[in-house]
Amino acid sequence: LREASSGFDVRPDDLYPFLSDLAEAEQWQRLVDWLAEISPLLTGYRRDGLTQYAVYWETALEQLPDSEPLMWQTLAGMLPYSRDIYEEALLAHAKWREWMDYHLSAGREPLDFRVSVFQPIEKHAPEMLLPFYHQAVERYIIQKNRDSYKAAVKLLKRLFKLYKKTKQESRWELFLTAFTDRHSRLRALQEELRKGKLIP
Repeated sequence: LREASSGFDVRPDDLYPFLSDLAEAEQWQRLVDWLAEISPLLTGYRRDGLTQYAVYWETALEQLPDSEPLMWQTLAGMLPYSRDIYEEALLAHAKWREWMDYHLSAGREPLDFRVSVFQPIEKHAPEMLLPFYHQAVERYIIQKNRDSYKAAVKLLKRLFKLYKKTKQESRWELFLTAFTDRHSRLRALQEELRKGKLIP
């Protein structure tokens, strides 16, 4: 297959029949080996081509849970093409810290995501979202325009809910006081904070 791929494009659909045969035959270790070995051939394909690949990994892990470290190693090695299935797998396996570290290092913005994506993290590990929101707020403030201030206030309101959920209201008050004082000269920001009912 590697030799063939040098002459023409090997597509995911060319490989999946092999994986299907192994799964039907319940050859789980061979399936795991194939999933790891074919990953370089799938590099370059995005979500549409890799969704079924992720399903085969989950099927294999149900039978061979000890293969999970190999799955993470393989999916990480396929980044950035495996980004969507990697993110979904992290959430599905409750890898909250790894999910958060990945997005922090990638410079992603919280407002890029639907709120529903954060719901399991807010439920199980809300403290993980604090640095994500804090860093994004600071990036928005640096832009110094009305739209970025509105985005910052939107995240500050989410931060307030997280601090409340983790019973850290006093820490929130200290942060908000320091934040407001530090940016007291930004009149438009102060206006947006008042509109958002964050300050009187």
